[in-house]
Amino acid sequence: MIKAVIIDDEQHSIDTLEWKLQHYCSDVSIEAAFTDAVEGVEFLQNNPVDLLFLDIEMPKLSGFDVLEEIGPSISFDIIFVTAYDSFGIRAIKFSALDYLLKPVQNKELVAAVNKHQHRDVRLSSMQMDQLFQNVRAERNGRPGKVGLISRDSIEYVDPEQIILCEASSNYTLIHLMGEPTRLISKTLKEFETMLQTFGFFRAHNSYVINLAHVKEYVRSDGGYLIMKNKVKVPVSKSKKEELLMLLSN
Repeated sequence: MIKAVIIDDEQHSIDTLEWKLQHYCSDVSIEAAFTDAVEGVEFLQNNPVDLLFLDIEMPKLSGFDVLEEIGPSISFDIIFVTAYDSFGIRAIKFSALDYLLKPVQNKELVAAVNKHQHRDVRLSSMQMDQLFQNVRAERNGRPGKVGLISRDSIEYVDPEQIILCEASSNYTLIHLMGEPTRLISKTLKEFETMLQTFGFFRAHNSYVINLAHVKEYVRSDGGYLIMKNKVKVPVSKSKKEELLMLLSN
């Protein structure tokens, strides 16, 4: 059984999540649930658990405060449960950590728990350190670092290092400055959502580009871009006008 704890300041959210876990995730045992984050921290510091469902915005301690209070002794997986517009959601995405949006959908909950069950390695101190760095960056209006998860590892890169993202079925090829291409287990849409406010643009159904790494726009053959790594990127007709306007600025 997976020993789980829930920390959320709203009792109805706890009740709903407990009901869903009981009905759809029979391998999960709820060891404790807390509306008081301070009490939750004390429990986690003194009891072994496998999985924490953690709200972000709470009155006494935020979800990030909870993790900082526990410190380097964190030995469990974390699934953040939060509203779409919560502060820190971008930091969570950039840090390649798991999250569920309220109201929690049954399929997404089951998928998140299954992901935990099949994960060979628990959260590392590097992942937690990067999360806190990304939270601080978000507070200061900076992008933070993006987590790239491959089959064997996770690495964090500055967005400006990414030249372009290329769709490869349900995976994405990440082209980096001066580095080999990485095959990452996220869809292109996920990268588009994460990066679009930091100078990235969906130029084609199969490509998200970093505008800062465009070397040249060629008008022949329907129009295409030559990136700084010499990769040619086709431009969709529907995107051409917007792209040219962005490049001219």
